[in-house]
Amino acid sequence: MPDRAREENLVLDPQGSASSIAEQLQGLHPADIAAALERLDGDLLRAVLAELDTETSADVLIHLDEHALEEVLAELETPEIADIATELESDDAADVVGMLEDDRRDEVLSQLEDEDRRQVEHLLQYEDESAGGIMASELVYLNRDKTVADAIELIRQAAEQVDDIHNVYVTDGTRRLVGVFPLRSLVLAHSNTRIGDIMEPDVVSVSTETDQEDVAHAFSKYDLVAMPVVDPSGVLVGRITVDDIIDVIHEEADEDISLMVGTREDELHEESSMRISRIRLPWLVIGAAGGLCSALVMRHFSLSLERVLALAFFVPVITAMGGNVGLQTSTIIVRSMHSERGLNDAVGERLFKEWRVALMNAVVLGAAIWAIVGFWLGSWQLAAVVGGSLSMVILVAATLGAVIPYALRGVGIDPAVAQGPFVTTLNDILGILVYLGMASVFLTAIS
Repeated sequence: MPDRAREENLVLDPQGSASSIAEQLQGLHPADIAAALERLDGDLLRAVLAELDTETSADVLIHLDEHALEEVLAELETPEIADIATELESDDAADVVGMLEDDRRDEVLSQLEDEDRRQVEHLLQYEDESAGGIMASELVYLNRDKTVADAIELIRQAAEQVDDIHNVYVTDGTRRLVGVFPLRSLVLAHSNTRIGDIMEPDVVSVSTETDQEDVAHAFSKYDLVAMPVVDPSGVLVGRITVDDIIDVIHEEADEDISLMVGTREDELHEESSMRISRIRLPWLVIGAAGGLCSALVMRHFSLSLERVLALAFFVPVITAMGGNVGLQTSTIIVRSMHSERGLNDAVGERLFKEWRVALMNAVVLGAAIWAIVGFWLGSWQLAAVVGGSLSMVILVAATLGAVIPYALRGVGIDPAVAQGPFVTTLNDILGILVYLGMASVFLTAIS
């Protein structure tokens, strides 16, 4: 694979001319060109794009990082953006035009041909993270009363406008989706066969309002490479292909990872230290507030700590174990939510399973700590307090880690936020409360 090896080792001279760089990029896939150009500064990147033909520039633009694309679009003239949008499929054109300010967006739309403008305007009306927001308007469909010969002729006519034709969709007289058939069926069928006789009526489709995460789940569940999109009345309006879903998966994964640690993905491209600080501070404030609450709890039990100083030795063990167990449990719960989205009848079973696992871990770790502390300090009563507290903290942390994601989803908050400082801080407070509370009960009982 010489082109792949060339791309991986490709180093562009940042001091070189735009024309020499453009020549160096000849023959590469647009995605590889985009990856190479993102290493250049904005002015040189735009100059190189200007050296490429419009079709190549359009293909490169849609593979650029969103931040780099925004910078390029800000410098391009309105006619240039209109020419690029014309070369793109409707979903990519809508993404590009949708990144513009309202006034500039209207200017670009006014310079598109009527059909292109209608398609882009239609797609822009949908939410960005919905099925309508990621679908393309280009697709091949025909009435179920047509023949195989009609379908083949339709595919030939649509080949230039529709890339990667995987299926032909079947509609009734009002364009409502009634079936689908793959190209393989078309090739094997007799030319005079009626489409309605060979179509598969059980077609998997999604509504324009369906969340993109649910669409990705459907692609994974049914092993699809393309999926039709219908409006609320069942009328066929577009299709989503697997390359769009791969982008969605990457986007959602990046978003969840950022939420887990209390940041945002756009922080990667933010240059202002003040803005980055404002993004991170809310979660850090929560962590600081949680630490102060833990300190107040420890102050409340200060007499117990003074009587048995050794109790303080094990506070880090208790808090660390509570945080780790909570994060493990919440991570599994959030993952199960994404893989079983909407299957609320499995919630109770999932929670009970996580509690059973926590119970087994609590017994094993509690017994281990009891033995270690007993032999180390020679106080089996203190060992019982530490081991028992640890077991209780593990159960509490697992319960919180399992319940909080469902509670957050119930109030419309992304459950991924449960995996960051939220669960950790709460478990620290409750862990210390349980530990020192049990210690106080123990000291009261023996005094």
